[in-house]
Amino acid sequence: MLANPGTLAPAYDVLREFLHALLNLLLALPRHLYAFARRDIRLRRFESLQRVDLDPLPEALPAPGLELKSMILSCGDASGELHAARLLKVLQNRHPELSVRGYGGQQLADMGMDVWLPLADLNVMGFKDVAAQLPMFFGAVHRFSKAIHRQRPDVVVLLDYPGLNLHLLRIAKRHRIPVVHYVAPQLWAWAPWRVRDFQSANRLLTILPFENDWYGQHGASTTFVGHPLADSLAADTSVWQPPREDSEAEWIAILPGSRKREIRENLGLILEAAELLQQQRPQVRFVLPHLRDKVWPQIEAILAASTVEVTTVRGEFHSVLRRCHGAWVVSGTASLEVAALGIPSVVVYAMSSRLGAWLASHALTVPFIGGINLVAGKQLAPERVGLDLKASDLCADLLTQLKEPGRSAIVEQLQAVHDHALAPGTAKRAALAVEDAVINRTTS
Repeated sequence: MLANPGTLAPAYDVLREFLHALLNLLLALPRHLYAFARRDIRLRRFESLQRVDLDPLPEALPAPGLELKSMILSCGDASGELHAARLLKVLQNRHPELSVRGYGGQQLADMGMDVWLPLADLNVMGFKDVAAQLPMFFGAVHRFSKAIHRQRPDVVVLLDYPGLNLHLLRIAKRHRIPVVHYVAPQLWAWAPWRVRDFQSANRLLTILPFENDWYGQHGASTTFVGHPLADSLAADTSVWQPPREDSEAEWIAILPGSRKREIRENLGLILEAAELLQQQRPQVRFVLPHLRDKVWPQIEAILAASTVEVTTVRGEFHSVLRRCHGAWVVSGTASLEVAALGIPSVVVYAMSSRLGAWLASHALTVPFIGGINLVAGKQLAPERVGLDLKASDLCADLLTQLKEPGRSAIVEQLQAVHDHALAPGTAKRAALAVEDAVINRTTS
């Protein structure tokens, strides 16, 4: 008796994606070496990219041009789930009968999504974690393939998490299902050859203003929707209340990063810079907000070894930043967050590894590492990156940002960047782009 083709198809999809992943692994080193050899060319191309502005949103969104009934959604970490939840809320309001299934976490499950596997709650990241969970990931690929064979969705929406989602994208496209990839991966910085895996999406939703041009040059259909952090800032407008005796102080935020290695290599250096800054600007006070409970013992141990008085705030972030006049920021999304709030900052990324420092200065194909500088296309936040950083340089950089007329000029430029690239409404723009992708796919 012949096997049911519907049963064999998911197994075939898994085998095909396994071979694809194996080939990528074997080619990883030569591809990186080739990209390294062409670094100067790629850097010049990056610097020539055109930046687009956000399209303004109408007060009331136009009525949807179709009715979405079924959607598969996939996200694999906590931040992706937050973006997915905001997008899903808009789509549910516009499509009351929408049925959603796929990969996410408890937040999406609470919104009525049928979560097959709580990937967002597991938060598997890094090579070692992923390698240990390979059977789970290929099981997820099999489940996805089986689901689309049993019931075709109107659209597949993938949230970041390219390691898994590129396989889901390939399967969906083989079966001619519209795919929207929200938060296009930052391939321009580290793996340009992987663009061929994502350019087949019906729509790539970009969150940085130069990504439209970069992906467009590689044949992708893109829509710039803005950065999701803009919606996060708009959703929480609370303001932290400092100790009464320091209510009029000039508060400086110390943002040492989210990973233990970043904190270990940067926090002590920033505290040395803070001591120098307070000597020159006695009115300043320092505050360190952080959302991750796991890193607090490490933070407190480093603070205890310093003579600088730092106010710590657990479980709050944006509310604290709204009281700050300046910040030292270990590079990451935080540099965009302080910029979106109009706070002058200095980007810091100290490294103890000579290899890591060499790669940072010779292998990356972007002129900056700070998010705000990448978005602006110029250095609005001074950057100190690499080996043997000096606390005196960090102090001098922030002092320049705090003094007039420099501070007013920086704040004005940050406001312009906010209006063009960091304005709220990202989830609404993303929802409209999902609908448009499905409409164009249906009518083409």
